[in-house]
This record gives sequence, C-alpha cells and structure tokens, in this order.
Amino acid sequence: MKKGLIIILLIIIIAAVAGVFIINNYKFSNGRAQRDKNGRYLTIINDTNQIINEVRVTVGEGTEIEDMTRVNPDEKSFSIKIPKEYSEYDIFCVTLIDNYDVEYTKEVTNVMKNGRTEVKIGKENLVKESEKFSDKVDRFFNGD
Repeated sequence: MKKGLIIILLIIIIAAVAGVFIINNYKFSNGRAQRDKNGRYLTIINDTNQIINEVRVTVGEGTEIEDMTRVNPDEKSFSIKIPKEYSEYDIFCVTLIDNYDVEYTKEVTNVMKNGRTEVKIGKENLVKESEKFSDKVDRFFNGD
C-alpha cells in the first residue's frame, strides 16, 4: 500500500517538473528576451484594460503560428519567441482576445531580425465586428 502511494507521488512530482519545463520553454520573460541578442521576440503590451484570454500570432496570408499562441497570459506585457522557420517574414499580425471574446488586432511591420520588438495593443485596435451588443452591455454593467 505504501509503495503504491510512493509511486503515485513520484509520478505526480515528475509530471509537475516536466510541465514547468515545457511551460518555461514557451514562456519568456521580457528580461530574458531583452538579453537574448540572437533570438527574435515580440513583446506584447496589453493596453486594452481588459483581461486577455488568448493571444494569436499570424504571418503571411493568415497562417497561424501555433508555437506563438498563448492562453490566459497573466502579465500586462510578455514576450513570445518567433520560431526560426519564420525568420524570412517581416510582417506579423497579433490578435488579443479578451474575456468577452472581443478581438484586438494589430499588424506589426517593423519586426527586427534579432532582439525584441514591442507591440502595444490598445482600445484603438478593437475589431468592431467582433464586439456584439451584448458584449457592450456586459462591459457597461461590469464597469469596463
């Protein structure tokens, strides 16, 4: 009985450590992105005053870069590393989806070849078609 509990506990610990390792490979702090002179990063700055549930990055004719998708980023700003297979692209489109499923989109045309490019997304980047009347009512009653 005790051996079974110990084995289960070890499996949970190993899974937790592996999960942290995987998350840390895709989540980069702004400081780490600033220090990495060889990598290519987009630093997303959320200036929408809304909680963001999802971040998507597309390139070219709307090809979504799966490695750059983030769910529930809890920081006001964060960095995402651009995979090497997209090194020939200079234009990226960043989409933030808030807790009302409203989208904010910005096309970034000045992405540096190395280092960190800041992308500030605010209320002016709201995609009007994504906001329904019920979203406006919810925002009003929630003080947003």
